[in-house]
Amino acid sequence: MNGPLGLPQFRLLFAARATSYVGTYLAPIAVAFAILRNGGGATAVGLSFAAWTLAQVAMLSFGGVVGDRLPRRVVMVGSDAASTVVRTAMGLLLLSGHAQVWELIALQACGGAAVAFYSPASYGLVREVVPEEQLQRANALLAIARYGAFPLGTAIGGSIVVLIGTGTALLVDAGTYATSALLLSRIDVESIAKAGAGFFRELKEGWSAFVEQTWVWVLVLYVSLYFLITYAPFFVLGPYVAQHSMHGARSWTFVATGEAVGSLLGALVGLRWRPRMPMVTTGFFLMVSAVQNLVLAFHPTTVLLTPAAAGSGFAFALGSIVWDTTLQRAIPPEKLARVASYGWMGAMVFLPAGYALAGPISMAIGLKADLLIAAGWIVASTLFVVRLRAVREVGLDGRTEAQVVPAQ
Repeated sequence: MNGPLGLPQFRLLFAARATSYVGTYLAPIAVAFAILRNGGGATAVGLSFAAWTLAQVAMLSFGGVVGDRLPRRVVMVGSDAASTVVRTAMGLLLLSGHAQVWELIALQACGGAAVAFYSPASYGLVREVVPEEQLQRANALLAIARYGAFPLGTAIGGSIVVLIGTGTALLVDAGTYATSALLLSRIDVESIAKAGAGFFRELKEGWSAFVEQTWVWVLVLYVSLYFLITYAPFFVLGPYVAQHSMHGARSWTFVATGEAVGSLLGALVGLRWRPRMPMVTTGFFLMVSAVQNLVLAFHPTTVLLTPAAAGSGFAFALGSIVWDTTLQRAIPPEKLARVASYGWMGAMVFLPAGYALAGPISMAIGLKADLLIAAGWIVASTLFVVRLRAVREVGLDGRTEAQVVPAQ
């Protein structure tokens, strides 16, 4: 077998991620409708997502240092084990019939803290088990695992929520985390992660590596504002609109599945396509997400919203593959988990506020106005960012034109 899947250690990582991703896309539907069915509204749904993200952001920098100090496989197994406990507790609480909205929000925060250690270590582990020349194919395959699980997870989640209940759905999610931990525990790779001069000094070294390349921090800031202004309103207000103006969980399951199918197609394209200006391309792809906000604002029907979400999923998946590959090639492997953690933290730093404020803002200015602002922002900000020289000149290897010109 040629390519990354010919490597036994990568196959285990691929299987673990594929299994875990089924639960990842099952859970949001279950959590959102668990809160709605236990007396919460759009604001409470937003707070639950905000709690997860705020806890994740708060712990990411620590997760990055841990991912560069300890074997990355061990860090990821620990993260999955903690997530198993959190989802099991949520599921049992809901099945008991005595769940309170605040309890679900608190457990969401615990889940966010647990996964904060997973993503930075994952960047480093991919770099350890896959040769550099196969990184983009490896990232594309992981994206295929992710987005192939997307329609399956959302379909399973929506079906279980509709037919059985939200508690059972979250117990299934717990099972996917446990299976992932078991698969990751079987990976045998010599880790380059090691403790350095001290925890806080390593934090500082990671920050220096993050800011020394302008294109990295500029695009992280751009994405953070996208999550705040464009992404959060759609995913908070979407279930609310589906519940009150469409056909509830069934309609939102179709929308989420459409996004999943589009994401899978984007991942398949990412196996081979290598854009000459990768970061400019990533920006233009992200701009496509304006369409789904416009549809939700003007004509929220399943027939129109599903293909709009598919287009957004395609764009985000392909752009993410290009970003991941470029970052893995640009950053020294021994600092990769820390830089990735700062990237994740910076990108998501405003997302909790976006989730928490989407409901109140929509009530204050109107749902349509909120969604129009969301769509307009991503278009305007993208057109600004892609004109910056630091963004235009970066190549797929993470170096700018100035860095590849030989010294005279």
